[in-house]
Amino acid sequence: MEIKIETIVPREVLENVCVTALEGGSNYWYYLSDGAVKLIRKAVPKNEDPYLSTAILKAILDHNVEVPISDAEDEDEVLGYISKKTIQERIQKLSEDDSSKWALEREIRGEGDADSSDVVFQYLAMGEVVFG
Repeated sequence: MEIKIETIVPREVLENVCVTALEGGSNYWYYLSDGAVKLIRKAVPKNEDPYLSTAILKAILDHNVEVPISDAEDEDEVLGYISKKTIQERIQKLSEDDSSKWALEREIRGEGDADSSDVVFQYLAMGEVVFG
């Protein structure tokens, strides 16, 4: 017998992941290039949202911006892109990854921290955990 359980990942969970990851949890591996910041700010100007860590998700979800995420050690190397389409696919993939789904579960329960946000953000950017 097989039982399938579906879980809705609220936008607030993704917002929390972005804020925690961008403001500390993932700083050791990611870089937002000037081009990426320009894409975000073109869609969500500072007068609409002064915080880049919340503006990024608004740009992606509300304005269909595809944001490149670069490597902190080689700022010219794009590690992956986050878009409205990839978010859904990669969250689904994360939910099926027995070694990493704990991070998504923790975030959904409202118990996220720098470690869990980093894992989820890596999945959002690259579709897998590469660092840490």
